[in-house]
Amino acid sequence: MNARVAALASLHVHAVNTLQMRGSISGVDLTGAFRSWQTGRNERYDEAIGDRFESSLRVSGRQYIVNQNGDVREMRGLLAKRQRTADFINDERFVTQSQYDTFAGETTLPGGRRAYEIQVAPPGGQPEQVYIDEKTSMIDRIAYVANDGISTEDYFDYKTFAGALVAQREVDSNGDHAYDVTHVTHDILVDKPIDPAVFQLPPSTVVETDKPVTVQLQEQDGHYYTEVRIHDHPYRFLVDTGAQGIVLDSHVADAEHLRPEGRLEVSGAQRIGGLGFASLADIQIGRATLPVRLVSVLDLRGATGRFSADGILGYPFFAAAEVKIDARAGTMTFGRPGSLNAPGTATPIDVDRELIELQGKVNDVEGRFVVDTGNSTELLLFEPFMRAHPNLLEGEDRHFASNFGVGGSVRAVAAYVDELDFGDVRFFNRYASLMLSDQGAFADRFDAGNIGMAVLKNLVVTFDVANAKLYLERGSNFDDGRYRSRTEQVMP
Repeated sequence: MNARVAALASLHVHAVNTLQMRGSISGVDLTGAFRSWQTGRNERYDEAIGDRFESSLRVSGRQYIVNQNGDVREMRGLLAKRQRTADFINDERFVTQSQYDTFAGETTLPGGRRAYEIQVAPPGGQPEQVYIDEKTSMIDRIAYVANDGISTEDYFDYKTFAGALVAQREVDSNGDHAYDVTHVTHDILVDKPIDPAVFQLPPSTVVETDKPVTVQLQEQDGHYYTEVRIHDHPYRFLVDTGAQGIVLDSHVADAEHLRPEGRLEVSGAQRIGGLGFASLADIQIGRATLPVRLVSVLDLRGATGRFSADGILGYPFFAAAEVKIDARAGTMTFGRPGSLNAPGTATPIDVDRELIELQGKVNDVEGRFVVDTGNSTELLLFEPFMRAHPNLLEGEDRHFASNFGVGGSVRAVAAYVDELDFGDVRFFNRYASLMLSDQGAFADRFDAGNIGMAVLKNLVVTFDVANAKLYLERGSNFDDGRYRSRTEQVMP
């Protein structure tokens, strides 16, 4: 740490009032550009690659993300914790407050760079690994847990510009190097005025309807579908809160003359490659219009193997509308955020990762769970969570089974869970699939598992993503399972 302080002093690094940067991006068979602005407690970073766009804004210390579908959400959960650690590293507090650091040893990074590895874990932050170059004392790499593995940011070509230290090249990777993205900085402005309008939040995309709309749901093999129209052509879409985007099957993209670009990696039962992204202005659901802008294109029928759908109605729909699903009635009612008189008790949710995540308990052990309408089973428990709690289901009879999703099947162990609690509801004798996977959505490092439709169909569930709340009301068919026979065959 002393060496880093000395190295920064020798480069004449000091605090600046404003910093603006502009550069290029390349990766996943696409090129693009980025731009950033920093001043005081306000920051903004825009990134566009092909038709994909994302903007990160900090306004008076509060962090927001604007995604490619126009959803504006404030970071309150997992990503907010990651940002606290990033701030702790970027402003050098990890040097001055080293009581939150743990020295992990020396290592060799790609290219032969020798570095010191330090775990940084500030209060309220998510632990990250910082790799400091043995020769230069610059940060060579930052690594952190993301989804099912470790993501890295590698930094090269440091230079000081009027006191601001800038790594002019950055390579971001999730471990699958075919999807690495490289950023190269070209233009840097220090202590130049920034228009305050740069930091104004845009309005969030909302569904276009003057009043709530009710559409029918079709149930098949535990999955729930609804009709969606694209250019006035009807298609059958899976209603799936476990999907982070709007997805079209490749045959739909062909029929609608949509041309995907770039390369898409999808994390489902396994990580698999898709055909890319395509521009699409909107889709119609009932008499409402959902602005979309960009969709993912995937060979869904080949990727899933177990169910056929023309597309997936995922997170962007739930972000743009307040949505009530009543599986017993076979209906889905939705409208602009705030337009539904949501029944039931409000439960806080974390939507930082474009998923519906909440706190719950399995056999009195706490964990984070994805509320997954696209999963037909009762409960999935992920391998990292089970490894952390090896005695959670001690003494249970278990049977090998398979669980299917995008990417194919994953080997699993089927068992019973005595009790499942979330919100203000409690279920007993749940069927659970213990996922035996170290990659894909079912190997997530942060979530305990997925709560599927076989549980949710007992409830009327209202998703109020705009306010980070979930409303749960016991349905007319509510059965908590307390009298379910444990001699029944465990279902996969």
